[in-house]
Amino acid sequence: MDQTYLVTSIVLAALVLLGIKWMSSPRTAVRGNRLSALSMLAAILLVLWSNDILTMPILWVAMAVGAVLGYVLALRVTMIQMPQMVALLNGLGGGASALVASVEIVERYSEQSSFIKLNTQLGLFVGAITLSGSLIAAAKLDRRMTQRPVVLKGHGLISNLSLIVIAALAVTSLRTGAPVLALSVSILLLSLLYGVLFAIRVGGADMPITISLLNSFSGLAGSIVGFTVNEPLLVSVGAIVGASGLILTQIMCRAMNRSLSNVLSGSIGTQTESKAPTPAAETKVSEPEAVATDSPGELLRQAKEVVIVPGYGMAIAQAQGQVKALMDALQAQGTNVRFAIHPVAGRMPGHMNVLLAEVDIPYELMCEMDDINPDFAKTDVAIVVGACDVVNPAAHTAAGTPIYGMPVLDVDKAKHVLVCNLDTKPGYSGVDNPLYEMRHVQLLLGDAKDTLDKLLKEFKSETALKVKPETATALAATSPATSLTNVLQSAKKAIIVPGYGMAIAQAQGHVKRLADALEAQGTEVKFAIHPVAGRMPGHMNVLLAEVDVPYDKLCEMDDINPEFAETDVAIVVGSCDVVNPAAHTAEGTPIYGMPVLNVDKAKQVLVCNLDTKPGYSGVENPLYEMSHVHLLLGDAKDSLEKLLQAVSGNLVVVDDAADTPAPAQPTASLAYTLQNAKKVIIVPGYGMAIAQAQNHVKQLADSLEERGAEVKYAIHPVAGRMPGHMNVLLAEVDVPYDKLCEMDDINPEFAETDVAIVVGACDVVNPAAHTAEGTPIYGMPVLDVDKAKQVLVCNLDTKPGYSGVDNPLYEMPHVELLLGDAKDSLAKLIEASTTELTEAAAPTTSETPATGGAANELATAKRVIIVPGYGMAIAQAQGLVKQLMDKLEARGTEVDFAIHPVAGRMPGHMNVLLAEVDVPYDKLREMDDINPMFAETDVAIIVGACDVVNPAAKSAKGTPIYGMPVLNVEAAKHVIVCNLDRNPGYSGVDNPLYDMPHVRMLLGDAKASLEQLLQELEA
Repeated sequence: MDQTYLVTSIVLAALVLLGIKWMSSPRTAVRGNRLSALSMLAAILLVLWSNDILTMPILWVAMAVGAVLGYVLALRVTMIQMPQMVALLNGLGGGASALVASVEIVERYSEQSSFIKLNTQLGLFVGAITLSGSLIAAAKLDRRMTQRPVVLKGHGLISNLSLIVIAALAVTSLRTGAPVLALSVSILLLSLLYGVLFAIRVGGADMPITISLLNSFSGLAGSIVGFTVNEPLLVSVGAIVGASGLILTQIMCRAMNRSLSNVLSGSIGTQTESKAPTPAAETKVSEPEAVATDSPGELLRQAKEVVIVPGYGMAIAQAQGQVKALMDALQAQGTNVRFAIHPVAGRMPGHMNVLLAEVDIPYELMCEMDDINPDFAKTDVAIVVGACDVVNPAAHTAAGTPIYGMPVLDVDKAKHVLVCNLDTKPGYSGVDNPLYEMRHVQLLLGDAKDTLDKLLKEFKSETALKVKPETATALAATSPATSLTNVLQSAKKAIIVPGYGMAIAQAQGHVKRLADALEAQGTEVKFAIHPVAGRMPGHMNVLLAEVDVPYDKLCEMDDINPEFAETDVAIVVGSCDVVNPAAHTAEGTPIYGMPVLNVDKAKQVLVCNLDTKPGYSGVENPLYEMSHVHLLLGDAKDSLEKLLQAVSGNLVVVDDAADTPAPAQPTASLAYTLQNAKKVIIVPGYGMAIAQAQNHVKQLADSLEERGAEVKYAIHPVAGRMPGHMNVLLAEVDVPYDKLCEMDDINPEFAETDVAIVVGACDVVNPAAHTAEGTPIYGMPVLDVDKAKQVLVCNLDTKPGYSGVDNPLYEMPHVELLLGDAKDSLAKLIEASTTELTEAAAPTTSETPATGGAANELATAKRVIIVPGYGMAIAQAQGLVKQLMDKLEARGTEVDFAIHPVAGRMPGHMNVLLAEVDVPYDKLREMDDINPMFAETDVAIIVGACDVVNPAAKSAKGTPIYGMPVLNVEAAKHVIVCNLDRNPGYSGVDNPLYDMPHVRMLLGDAKASLEQLLQELEA
């Protein structure tokens, strides 16, 4: 072989090695990448020159095509898609090696020595494994297949058997006269199969390790075929790539404390023996004593040392720009800011470094885990941005879980921690993160971009960042002594006050557990029983006796009242009027002079009520505003669970009773429904009684009657707690007796009723009573609400009633749910009944809004236009879109697709997705061509699109969307919107399309909505 070639090969291999070394540091990575790329180009040219094939045009054409494809992909592929890209490139490398081996087998196999023959088959085997395994890896990372490990029955046996067969076929191919081509094809197919088996059993969280291993395989395959074609340069460079990939694999396994065999087997919940930590009791680190009482902005303004921990959530939210802005603001005030980089924080080592470098964050501020961990104890504030497993302290203690023994960032040791994560769900490991419950941690949940923007504004004192009660981990107080944990753990005497809310929530078991936990720590616990706390005297006694609370702890009001002043903590569970101190002062109210429990005299009071609304008396409770009172609002069971955790020191809670969202404004279609109704039947239930909403019911009826509607009330005999309950409540607000109709009289009228309004009723309007055999409700006479033309349900939620039987009424297409407090829902209806309608509110094709099922509209449609959007892409729902098209065309419907240029992430995005499922190109119509057709279209179906169909673009001056050309979807006769929710799109501009009367919303996952449409069409 030419001496010049050998020397040049050694130099080029050394340059590739130097380039890889440079790529190990962020500061020199770009230089290293360029050096390796140029060295590889030089290597290709050297091989062409040494083989005297520089002048072959096809080779230059092939290289040009490859270069253009690589350049285009480099520009288009985002950093978050880079792991998929790397997997594909690994696969191409393996595929190229397999192709070279195949050519050698076809052309020169008989001329080769036994060693080279065996080497060629090995190159075919490794190259094919790399190709198929990499394609599976790319599909998993791109969420085109399940992220979970796929383990087939007998998976290990099939894999091992295929390896044995491959080895046997390779040895057989060495024999003289063997059918080499057939044997080689069999080896190729079995190798491709083995690659699939090898990759599918690896979970999404471990896929980065698989990628680095496949990268090693691609180098190994190249090195092997280098021997086959006698190219020492290919041997050396392939070996370098293989070795570097293997080293990277070892680094990642070590960072996750997983053995390579453990990862490749798809196993979870085991750790490598060599890295097993000491038992939890010996490694437990004491939690910082500081409690996060200051606002996040105030903590940052006082901080001298801040560490930011970026994670994959930051990558998904593309929030690195906001991280940089926060860093700049902190540095401007003199704060020392650094970044803690965990090796597996992203999809590959260096992922976070690259993202941060993109926004010009200096490399020297990016600290590796081993370097930064000792500094967390001296850090004033640690800010976690989209990271979970890599900051999970359970890695030190949760033996038997996938995370146990994995080295993590010691974020929990910082003095204060701000967590900017989407939610508090576990990471890929599936292990709950106790960091979220620690006292010095504040959770700022939601999209990282939005959260960081708010944090930055609050830091600059532009606004106050609200920490939600359900996610905060510190008590709103002026000193740590008032923390919930301290209150409970330091209490020597506690009095628990049960009320009707405890009965409704069936929380007496939780009350007993709390009492036991307090007594276990030495606290004296008693129960204060008010005579009318429940529905009858003795109600609370019976409930507590059911869970074995001793009778001698149940104290009557007169006996217990003098003790409140000496009580460390009083815990109210679902009581209002019976603990309302306004009874002593509020003259002229129903409660004035009523004897009440003196809860307000206790040193600390914890109120576990659903909300802060008045009780049956209608009198506001000043207890809720007192400085020594802490509100834990919501379901009593949840609040008591928090108290139980607080007793053990695992949880603290923020007082925040005022963070209740305002009720939504009435929609145009709702206003149209009510104002055009000629006949209305209102169905009151026990929920109306609980909400004390009868006055609102009367106001709504008066408003409807003023517009000429006939209003009646349907009274079920057991709608309340006793026969006549509803009659009495409605008579209290002057509803005429002649409008209160009994069930047998009113039932025949529902079929002719325009609108039925259910207020707090469930079982008595449940049509399952006619069909659900074997249930408590079967055969019970019910009100035929479902036969009304349209039904509005003003219930608290969609849970079953006392019967425990789900109510199918809630799922019917002509039923609209207004969930929440009945008073709020009725206030919304009252406003809708009085709102002046605009022309836009009227339906375009009939005198009434669309009330039939979406499937009915589709079944009769002659022309349909489907509008795909980015939500379709995210849900990967294009297959169901194609099924819907086929189903409609089979009925004779003409179907087209309206493609907006920016509907996806790039021009042509929707075209490609739909072409993947064989939607014909001639049905994909551009915006300018399709827009005039909407006016003649029976149904337009939107699948995951918002801004591109937002008619506000024509009128909302001053918004980002104003003047943007959009699809004229609103001009269609009927519109079906299959979107995840009603939130604005990227523009942030609300979409008035959603409130138009001819528009039907099918909210939720697009796949589920499309499946519902398909099922209804088939029915």
